[in-house]
Amino acid sequence: MECRHGSFWIGLGIGSILGAVAYRLSRTAKVKKLENDIYDAIHRIGQDAEMAAADAERRARHLGVRAVEAGAQVANQVAAEADKVAGKVKEKLEK
Repeated sequence: MECRHGSFWIGLGIGSILGAVAYRLSRTAKVKKLENDIYDAIHRIGQDAEMAAADAERRARHLGVRAVEAGAQVANQVAAEADKVAGKVKEKLEK
């Protein structure tokens, strides 16, 4: 029994030391640079997404304005035709 507990503590100590060394090695300059590069890339992607959303909103508004203008133009044409017909009807009634 005594031997098993001693082996546990020795294994625990060696594992702790190896874990600390592995953590220290994982925080090298290359890893920090890679982490910064990933952060910068994510930040750029976020900015690009915001710009794309703003551009899409601007285009949608422009398209909406064009649709309203086209609808107004068609309405004006219909109104002009209706005025012509109304004028002809009025002429017929006056005769």
